Parts: sequence; structure tokens; C-alpha cells
Amino acid sequence: MQREVGGRYRLIEPLGEGGMGVVWRAHDRLLDRTVAVKEVRYTGVGDDKRADLNRRTIREARAAGRLDHPSVVVIHDVVEEDGRPWIVMQLVPSRSLAQVLAEQGPLPVERVALIGERVLGALRAAHATGVLHRDVKPENVLLAHDGRVVLTDFGIATLEAEPGLTATGGLVGTPAYMPPERLNGEPARPESDLWSLGATLYAAVEGAPAYRRDSWAATVAAILRDDPAPPVRAGALTPVIMGMLRRDPAARMPAGEAAHLLGMIASAHSGHTVPVSVSGRPAARRRLMVPAAIALAAVLAAGGTLLAVRASGLPGRDGGSSALTGTTGEPTPAATATGKATPTGKATPTASPEPSATATPGENGVAVPAGWRAYRNAEGGFSMAVPRGWTVVRSSTRESVTVRGPGVPGAFIVEWTAPEGPWPGPVRHWQAVEKDILGRNEFAGYRRIDIGPTTYLGRPAADWEFLRRRDGGLLHVLNRGFRTAAGRTYALYWEAPDSRWSRDRRYFDTFTATFATL
Repeated sequence: MQREVGGRYRLIEPLGEGGMGVVWRAHDRLLDRTVAVKEVRYTGVGDDKRADLNRRTIREARAAGRLDHPSVVVIHDVVEEDGRPWIVMQLVPSRSLAQVLAEQGPLPVERVALIGERVLGALRAAHATGVLHRDVKPENVLLAHDGRVVLTDFGIATLEAEPGLTATGGLVGTPAYMPPERLNGEPARPESDLWSLGATLYAAVEGAPAYRRDSWAATVAAILRDDPAPPVRAGALTPVIMGMLRRDPAARMPAGEAAHLLGMIASAHSGHTVPVSVSGRPAARRRLMVPAAIALAAVLAAGGTLLAVRASGLPGRDGGSSALTGTTGEPTPAATATGKATPTGKATPTASPEPSATATPGENGVAVPAGWRAYRNAEGGFSMAVPRGWTVVRSSTRESVTVRGPGVPGAFIVEWTAPEGPWPGPVRHWQAVEKDILGRNEFAGYRRIDIGPTTYLGRPAADWEFLRRRDGGLLHVLNRGFRTAAGRTYALYWEAPDSRWSRDRRYFDTFTATFATL
């Protein structure tokens, strides 16, 4: 007779077994669906510690259950029975990355980049809520039969803000994929998950871990002492992998930079046009990715990217739609604070102004680059620098301005709103807006590059970067969204043809670097 857990979950067959328990295929009698149930087992611990372990598991299941990301396994329920927890999860028909590597060997660069992009998206969503995974490895990356990439087994995840509840004070994780700081007994941090992801991608593209030794002790010693051998198959992925495998957590490639580079490399796998900086022959891509990574690091140091919106993200009061909720007809709709689109018009083929390193004092202590001019908008409560020869047009229907210039087919939009309703936070807001867009099929060929947290002007912000198609062309969009302490939301938006993204991205960087609230 098959066992039933929690009065409703009938265990059918084991799907796999790990260091912390067994995962079962099960049937949920109440909802008549197939689920996965993780039976958490403890070995080598006394009764006095079992209660702490149970509390930890339940706590961490709740932490994972509050994550809402397509690349995170959904937690349905937690049942405590027979003195231990049983975690009820979404059953994902899939094979693990470890299984695929064992069967097929090293994977193509573009496929590994796509896997990395999806897993990193899941990690960034988790980190935004204070959840660390702490055991990223090929066994916990599921390649679903429907094409999804899913990160599973947050069973040893922990909330940053809560004290750790390790069973014996020892380390939890797989040595070959554990970062040096964890092996040194230091607490986990978001950068620790990045190291483990880098080690996972190394194994995926090379066919073997960067640190594989004959024993647990030898593996640990190698991670603490030796630099990883440079990969030979990784190509364009090399700077990303090696950037995440830096021994010093503070020196590791930032998550936003890694996400951007992985997205560019993965675009070749997904059929999207690759930016000119990484196009051409594979050898050319490998040579050009290193300067691209350096340039992107400089961009992030200047302030990153994103767009802010108000809480609704729905069509505005004039009935128009936006790059947050969709658009129709106009050449370049922009995502804005109120969620309405604005056309940016067509560019004329004249020379583009070049920002200069020589700057003059501007408002609020912000320097204005040579070749640019100071712009102040009292109504919107902000100032920024604008290239000379560019126009700033006030919308007649929204609280926004659009900046465009000759010879540059991109557009920069600033939109502002007064306080309106509860603010769920920039990341959750973007996720809700994206869901609305996809539900209405507003953006043809939409592909998210990333939605992730950042800090801008000392305030929590979120970056939403994506690709979409319009009029046969591929557009690249980068948004920055944040809310001031007084409750006003700002939307900073840049849109450009993907083929010109690397060339014209500098304009967005300067706009955002010189933007200041009054």
C-alpha cells in the first residue's frame, strides 16, 4: 500500500536522493495533480537538534515559497509528519544539468549562456528578497522538457536577515561548487552564489568542474589555494566565468554585468540579433567580449540602468498604451512612469555629438560634460545634462519629456508622477508590469534580459532590460525605476536599435549619471 503524507499527498515513486533527503513523485488527491514531495531526512543528529533542523527547513521552505520567478521551482505546501518536514513542490518534467552533461558531454557556448542567464535571473530574484541558495550546482539546475531552465532545491537556502541554523556548525554544499569564503568559514553572501554559478557554467561548457580532485580535502585545498585553469571551450563565456570565479567576493563580476553579457551571448542561441560588439565569426566574438566586459563594467560604475513607473502599470488616462503595457502604431513607444507610450520620432542622418571628458559645473553639484548643456525641469523636479543640438519635448498628455537628437535613432524619456497608492518595490512592480504586457501580447518578440535590483541616487531601484521587435527591427530597451523618499516615482528610459546598442549606450549612461532631483 502506497504511503500518504499530510492526508492528501500519495507517494508514488522516488525521483532522486541527495544528502538532505528523497524527492518523491506524488499525487495530490485534493487538487488531483502530480507534485514532487521532498522527504527531508537527517542523519547523525540527536533529538535535541532535530527540532532546530525542522524549524530551519520549514523557515527556508517558506522563504523559497515566496519567490515568484519562472526559473524557481514553486513551493506548494510544507507538511510536518513523523517528526520531519515534507516539502511539496511543483513537479518539473526535466533532466538535471548534471544528467545532461553525463550523457552528452560539454554543451555549446550559446546554450550554456542561456542556462546561465536563466539561473542568474532566479538568483537575483532570490537575492532581492534576502534569500541565498548556497548550493548552486549542475544537480540543482533542471532543464525542463518545455524549454525552461529551473533552479531547484532551496532546501539549504537561508534568509540573510535571520541567524543561521546549521545542524552542526559545519558547511553545507558540494565542495567543487563552494566558494572560497564559505570554505574559510565565512557567512554566505549573494556573491557566493555567483561563484557557484560560475563553477557550474565552467563545468557545463568544459565538461568537468574547474576544481576536481581525488578527495574532498584536495578539492577544498585547490579552491582555497589555486586559480582555476582557464577554460578552453568557453569562447565568449570566458570573461563571464572567470569574472564570477574570482577568489575575492568584492572583486567578482557584478550580477547585473554578468546578466547583460550572458544575455548577449545567449541571443545567438535564441535566434535574436547579436550586438555588433559580439557578432561575426566565433573567433571574433571571443576576441571582442573582453573589451565589451570592461566597457560594461565602466557603465555600471557610472550608475547602471532602468525605468520607474507608478504602481498600476496599466493604460493611462488618455487611453494610450506604453512600453510598460504595450504600444500601437507609433515609431518608438517608451516605458514611462505612468505606463503610457510616447513616440520618439525618426532620426536624421547627421553627425552625433561626442561627450567630452572636460566638464563644467552644473546644478546640484553635477558636472555637465563638454558638448552638453544643463537642463532643469521645475515641474518634474529634476535636472540633467542634455547634448547640445538635442530637443526636449514636453508631452501634452502625460507628465513626461522626451529627449532626442540628430543622427541618433534612440530616445531618452523622463516621466514623473505624484504619490499614488502603495508601492510594492521596484522589482515587484516591474515583474507585475511585465506580466501584464505578456498577458496582452503587447510586445512582439519580447525577450527579457533581466529584471534586477539596484541602487540609484541612494534609493532602491530596479533595472528592466529587454528586447522586442517592431517594424521588422530589433529594439533594445533599458529602464530605470525608483521612488523618492517623498513618494514621487521617476521613469528613466532609453530605447535604441539593438544593432546600435553598444555604440549609443553612452548617451543613456551620461543622462543617468547627470540626473538629479531638485
